Amino acid sequence: MSLCNFFSGKTKAIACGIGLLLAGAVQADCEENCSERCCVSSVQIGANYTRANIKVGGQSSFDGNLGGVQGSYEYKPWNGFYSGLRAAWKEGKTENSSADRKLVYIDVQERVGYTYSPCCSDWAVTIFSGFGYRYLEHRLKQSHEPSIKFKYNEFYVPVGFLSEWFFHSCLSAGLNCIWMPQVFPTVEIRPLKGAHWDLKNTVGNVLVELPVTYFFQGRRCCSLTLKPFYERWEDGRSTAETSNGQKLGLPKNSYNFWGVELNFSYAF
Repeated sequence: MSLCNFFSGKTKAIACGIGLLLAGAVQADCEENCSERCCVSSVQIGANYTRANIKVGGQSSFDGNLGGVQGSYEYKPWNGFYSGLRAAWKEGKTENSSADRKLVYIDVQERVGYTYSPCCSDWAVTIFSGFGYRYLEHRLKQSHEPSIKFKYNEFYVPVGFLSEWFFHSCLSAGLNCIWMPQVFPTVEIRPLKGAHWDLKNTVGNVLVELPVTYFFQGRRCCSLTLKPFYERWEDGRSTAETSNGQKLGLPKNSYNFWGVELNFSYAF
């Protein structure tokens, strides 16, 4: 073997060794940065304001304001299994020229999915599905008429994604989109002896959120999130019929909710 070949082989071996050391150092740095950037679990609580528009078949639209609170828990490691639980409550009054509707809104949603984020990157995407429950209570009061109460109980399957982009050391922005097709909606009407009526399933239910988050500490343990949102929801018409086959005719409801949430989060 010539001296030239000997030194050539040694040079290649040294280059390979340096490359492996650099790759290991980069990987270790990535893992350290990832561990610093996000904690595995977080608890969030906050308040919300909603502008509501309700369209009921055969009637003028109802408009009004709602307010309430919400809270959530998330287990969200990067490049790992994701799970979450969220609950929200709102209440307020809507009206048109001839009647008013007091509305109570309760929503509970369980989520399971996966979070993906390239190592050392500034963004993450979570894809999930799960199971949800929506309770809507209407108290309809018309002029010179006794009030009527409608209690909607609706189960649905949320399918969606959550995204987050860290564009500054203490700021992030995101886009969340959720589709919520119903699977078993019913309504109870009082004072009609509390009978439960089945409703048509609806699939045009969507939620879009645009969260902006400010982090108070370098390790992002505490944060404040401003989250504008738009939600479209529908109650299907009644499937109930009389003994001779005549439809009872409870109409379809359509809701448009615009609003904003302000949440405080603690991650650990």
